Amino acid sequence: MINSDENYQDFNLEKMVPRAKGLIGFLVLDKTGLLYFSKVTKNRTSLEKNIFQVAGFISAILVYSQDLIGGVDAGIKLKDINLGAYHMFFKTKDNIIFAYIVEKHKCTENIEKCMGLVIEKFLNTYYYSHVVEFKGDLSPFHSFEMVIDQYFEM
Repeated sequence: MINSDENYQDFNLEKMVPRAKGLIGFLVLDKTGLLYFSKVTKNRTSLEKNIFQVAGFISAILVYSQDLIGGVDAGIKLKDINLGAYHMFFKTKDNIIFAYIVEKHKCTENIEKCMGLVIEKFLNTYYYSHVVEFKGDLSPFHSFEMVIDQYFEM
């Protein structure tokens, strides 16, 4: 269970997984760039202000990279972009794109494990109930912020 105050514990009680550090942005979108959910650290106002453009960029670069590096059938896909002090990672599952931006020098080793757990939680919670039959209502996804807070220090 998530504590409602600002003093979260340093580990996830459900899986006994320490909360990962270094995540500055997390996005869940579909291939067309429709943003289902995003969370950005409070001190990244420029990223937060341009989150819809970032989602469109991610969607476009993943679609165009398939054409450039081999396509879906070849099994080759863009997994990450090195942005100097930052790294942007992409995971696609069930036609949903999960993108996360990390600060390299603050990133803990368990970030990928936590991302895998978060992706599974999103798919298990929302895929059939809200994504497959998406009707334009984004409000069901707002509660996913608690899951992000459970696995990441942001």
